[in-house]
Amino acid sequence: MKYSRQDYIRFLETEYNNQMEAFGRLINTRALTLKERGEIFVALFLKVDDKGRAIFKVRVSDNMPRKNSFWTASILGEGMDKFKNWENLSWADLREKYQVDYSEVSCVWIGKSDNPNFCLVGIKGLGVEFAKKIEKSSPAVAFGPQDPPVKYLINLIGIANNSANQDVSNILDLNISNDSIWNPTLVDYKQDLNAIINNDLLHQNAIVIQGPPGTGKTYRMAKLTASLLEKDQSVLVTALTNQALREVALKDDLKDFLKQGKVSKSSLTIDDVKEVKGLMPIVENECNATAGNVSLATFYVASEWANTLTEAPFDYVIMDEASQAYLPMMAATMKLGKKIIWVGDQEQLSPIVTMSDELIAENKWWPMVSGFKSICDNLSVPAYMLCDSFRLTRRGADFTGSFYDGKLNSVSENQNEPLNIPYLHKDGGPVLIDLNLPIGEKAPKLAISKIWECADAILSQNPKARIAILSKFKASVKEIQKHVVLNMNKTEIPENVIIETVDRVQGLTVDYCIFFIPNASIQYSLTPDLFNVATSRAIYSTIIVADKHLIGQYMPEDIRKFLLKLYPEDFVEIKGNGANTVSTKDIAVKVVDRIDLSQFERKRWEIKPGIENVYVVDTNIFVKCPDVISKIGKEYSVVIPSTVLEELDKLKLKKSVDQSRLVKAAKNINMAFSNRFSKMEEPDVSLLPDGFDTRNPDCKILSVALKYKKNGANAILLTSDNMLQSRASALGLTTLSLSQFLR
Repeated sequence: MKYSRQDYIRFLETEYNNQMEAFGRLINTRALTLKERGEIFVALFLKVDDKGRAIFKVRVSDNMPRKNSFWTASILGEGMDKFKNWENLSWADLREKYQVDYSEVSCVWIGKSDNPNFCLVGIKGLGVEFAKKIEKSSPAVAFGPQDPPVKYLINLIGIANNSANQDVSNILDLNISNDSIWNPTLVDYKQDLNAIINNDLLHQNAIVIQGPPGTGKTYRMAKLTASLLEKDQSVLVTALTNQALREVALKDDLKDFLKQGKVSKSSLTIDDVKEVKGLMPIVENECNATAGNVSLATFYVASEWANTLTEAPFDYVIMDEASQAYLPMMAATMKLGKKIIWVGDQEQLSPIVTMSDELIAENKWWPMVSGFKSICDNLSVPAYMLCDSFRLTRRGADFTGSFYDGKLNSVSENQNEPLNIPYLHKDGGPVLIDLNLPIGEKAPKLAISKIWECADAILSQNPKARIAILSKFKASVKEIQKHVVLNMNKTEIPENVIIETVDRVQGLTVDYCIFFIPNASIQYSLTPDLFNVATSRAIYSTIIVADKHLIGQYMPEDIRKFLLKLYPEDFVEIKGNGANTVSTKDIAVKVVDRIDLSQFERKRWEIKPGIENVYVVDTNIFVKCPDVISKIGKEYSVVIPSTVLEELDKLKLKKSVDQSRLVKAAKNINMAFSNRFSKMEEPDVSLLPDGFDTRNPDCKILSVALKYKKNGANAILLTSDNMLQSRASALGLTTLSLSQFLR
């Protein structure tokens, strides 16, 4: 499959419109309403500390900002720094009419103040000029929703529109196949990666490097950058986040170049200046390719350069965090450098998109979203995988290696768990604490208490231990942060404790990690890329806190195998086709042969060979059989009419319906959507014969099946409703009741 340029533009424009519509609704809401919801807060500036953090005072009665959340900080004039004067003005009104200056910032620190009615927050990312203004006048500053990165999307649209550059076309015109060509050469820590790269780039203009957790991607890239600067080459290092760029700049190999003023960064902030001594600004974010110098620029800035320049300005471009780049951004690097090194990990988190998974799947846009994976799977360039982890213990690497075909080794100096905590494994790696968690709650008190109990046990034995407490959900993170600040007799969240969502910590290394999986929308915590990131941050041990019935949930097979290994005495796995012996506790079982059960399985008479077979599932099926999607199987298409989802939602109000079945059905549907085993379909009542009630839910469901029949598929209506079956049969549709299906 090849995408046309219009396909790329439609994908990018759809994401642009999605972001702008959502942002427009938000900023045009009454500002006081947003303040009540915690989406705006007003804070009094106190000082800039020696770490470059601006310290502000915030009322405890207001909604505290979440640590590591992003905001737009606005200085408002004409008395609008006092929210009591806002009346019915929206956030958009305030910024348009009264904004004096603004800066994109993040909240990185929360603590108690001397006054119990207030707390303190530390803000990073302040523009240098903005910081000077607030230091001069000490005003109250309003913090509101961060502007979406739509300029980035506009730049990528411009790149997709330009077909003149052949190197860009080689990326955008890739033939995307289901058959991956990915077969990287393994590189261990003793091999000279720089020599390998330099040799390949004599004959190629691009190279791919996969770096699993803890394999030293950033260290290797800094070392490569330094070697290129020594050869008087101009280098661009680009990454999604400013933090990733700072980490490159702070590596020892670049210290001398910092002292010489040969390392510059786009969008320089006051904390950049204080954290990275010698870092130079890229003036007005203008491209400054200079021999013997390295430029550090985010994807947002680099995409703008790529969109405006006609010739590649840099000798080399190193893209870090490449797994977080759209495919058009991968192509953009070809306009920026003569030689390209893409560094990422397709088994970790992909770029964030605001549009729904269903919409992406419907339009077959996933290869555009996961640009690095598309390159790895489809582009014939030299490819390498770093196979030695300096972070994980051997036991930890064994678990994480399940996402890397068992090819991940541990060369860490730390192979034993140093703390004496009963539930931690002596060889480090993951452990599971299972609780009886309430269904549907993202921040239950029992879990939050247990999480801090674990963190406190670690800190009591090693107060300097670096701990990450992670969850998929912002709501979970916010409540844990609040619990620590207000209820644990701490003046602030300790500097060595990070409480954050998983998608914000890719690349992070800590001593210990606590990964919380709430018993709510559980399938979102069990996607392989997110689960891999969450469970591979720790040098020593990862504590997974989850519901005791977690293993019974529907989940990808590699995660199930990961979790089953945490129950070595309760579960066994029989591998291979020949006879073998497996044992657990005091029981040994010898497998002497296998029985072919296929002869006893129901023949799927409803399936028609040579065409697409699509199961359209009715509401009553999910009520009686919540896991019907898994019973249908991945080899067949499963469609759920939107009417069915509406009906299932309404059934939550009926006491006569088994609510546990509804919860299970919802989980299974969400999991199927997120893993693209199934999709939602809107009805098309125009396909119904005259006389059919277009408002009738059953008729709407029927119209979905007719839509697929019209397009040449064998639409199989799975329903136990006799009337609906009769109507479907009369219209030439294949119908099947639940009892017939399960027979």
